[in-house]
Amino acid sequence: MAKPSSPIYPIYFLYGPEDYLIEEEIRRLLDRTLTPKERAFNLHVFHGVEHNAREIIEAARTLPMFSQYRFVLIREADQFDEKEAETLLSYLRDPSPKTCFAMQGLAAGPWKRHQKEIEKVGKVAEFQRLKGKGLVSWVRKRMEEKGKSITEEAAGYLVEMVGDRLQELENGLEKAFLSIGTKKVAELSDIEGITSYVKISTVFDLTDAIGRRDLERALSILEKALESKSIPFKKEEPVPKRKDDPVPLLIGMMSKHYWNMLRAKTIASNREDPEEISKALRMPAWSVRKLREQGRGFSETALRKGILQCYRTDVAIKSGRGPKTLLMEKLVIDLCRPR
Repeated sequence: MAKPSSPIYPIYFLYGPEDYLIEEEIRRLLDRTLTPKERAFNLHVFHGVEHNAREIIEAARTLPMFSQYRFVLIREADQFDEKEAETLLSYLRDPSPKTCFAMQGLAAGPWKRHQKEIEKVGKVAEFQRLKGKGLVSWVRKRMEEKGKSITEEAAGYLVEMVGDRLQELENGLEKAFLSIGTKKVAELSDIEGITSYVKISTVFDLTDAIGRRDLERALSILEKALESKSIPFKKEEPVPKRKDDPVPLLIGMMSKHYWNMLRAKTIASNREDPEEISKALRMPAWSVRKLREQGRGFSETALRKGILQCYRTDVAIKSGRGPKTLLMEKLVIDLCRPR
């Protein structure tokens, strides 16, 4: 493994709402500390709402196997209660030099008052959402990393059309990079040619927004889908030329997402091994983890009511009991904000 250009700290606390940048930083740290082969024995992933501090400390104190480092990642580290945080703090004050210990969270949580202590041995970084010129600068820098450039006007237009979601901007940049071929600079006309379908979110973005109770985003995606009268399953797909009614598909996917969250919650209550849960649900591990994370915000009763609401909305629309748009908006609001 190549010698790193900067030191590897024993502790990292990465928090904030810009999860895309946090995940990038975690990937960089992981690539610098462990090769793919070394990860089988030396990579541990914990969750602040599921694991206790002593279990995490035991893993962090264990010497690495056939590797220079052990890598311990704690997701949702801001969800520790004060008692667990105090126990874990004993390790943070005296960490193992053989372990790269990374904590990730949406907010500072219980670690806010311990930040100075953590900074004595490690690094604390907050990742706020990029806005305005910061987003435009990020887009231009990202294109340069791909070996090409994009004009400020084109970058600004992409941001205006796609929004502030870095993953969606990354998808747009990749399309622009491929579409300009041998050209070295992406201009406004190039971006105008791709945003017609980049800006339309997928049906999975809608169900994901509902699962996270992000009402503003869910309503925005719904509005675009109803206006365009079509919605693709994947961002790689162009907007279908044929304009079909997207409502049956949307209701079906909402109901299916609630059903999957319910299945994941029910099966997880009887099984501990993530691999067993994935096999039982016949879904990849990353998909199951997302369902479990989102499902924590809902009781089983609320999930069953959500499925029932989807069915009742479908019946109401088919029987003409009200304007389709209003019925769909009400469904999304009820799902994001269950009573």
